[in-house]
Amino acid sequence: MNLSELQDNAVEHGFTHSFVCTESGVQRDGDGPVYPVKDLRIVHSSSVDTGTDPGDDATIYMIEAADGSKGTLIVPASFYADPTKAKIVDQLLHRH
Repeated sequence: MNLSELQDNAVEHGFTHSFVCTESGVQRDGDGPVYPVKDLRIVHSSSVDTGTDPGDDATIYMIEAADGSKGTLIVPASFYADPTKAKIVDQLLHRH
């Protein structure tokens, strides 16, 4: 599956929001509430490896917040990944 298909699949399973990382946590839809990592859990993740351009590779995380909000966080598999995003994903992965 490509990234677009993974996003469509996530929406079909109720992960309709888009999460972005901030210095203080993960924000829903860019202007919604900001959740601390302790209020989030990764439900599922899938990676895309196109096999051609490493800049096209990414992982999509399906995340559920304590208030029931469900959304996705997309992290490029790049040497130049956003350090804030990398730190938050690392904290989420170590919560399991």
